[in-house]
Amino acid sequence: MYKHTSKLLIAGLLAAWAIPAPAQEVAGQEDEPSIDDNTERCIDLRRVRRTVIVDDRNILFYMNGDIVYHNILPRRCNGLAREDRFSYKTSMGRLCDLDTIAVLYNDVRGLREGNRCGLGLFHKITKEDAEALKEAEKQGPEANPLPMPEPEEVDDETDNPEDPEST
Repeated sequence: MYKHTSKLLIAGLLAAWAIPAPAQEVAGQEDEPSIDDNTERCIDLRRVRRTVIVDDRNILFYMNGDIVYHNILPRRCNGLAREDRFSYKTSMGRLCDLDTIAVLYNDVRGLREGNRCGLGLFHKITKEDAEALKEAEKQGPEANPLPMPEPEEVDDETDNPEDPEST
């Protein structure tokens, strides 16, 4: 019994070693988010000048040196835009995509932490893009009103035979 099991184990190990190295690398990279020259996993907290909460999923980090990072949270963080403040805890002096923030609520005893939300990657954007993002959120979605019908297309209420009040 043990000889048969050890033969299967050895055959399995040999099959795993037979897989070409590039195929192993591709399989391991499927869950890995794409990072380019304008994307960072972490930012140095000493360089953050201010933050702007755009909405419940978007935060802008204004850094020293006129750099702006846009963080898109993986999920909506309820109350973030309404309260317009958050806290974080880190021991490394860096805020990273695996860290969480907590919405700060004001109650009778002062500020308290509320919903905890995960951060996303930090994408470097221009100041102009940051302003456009803030402006788009202020304006809200564009309304597309329906065209008004012509007067002859509207039924007269008195002509409706199904309405008992019209007779």
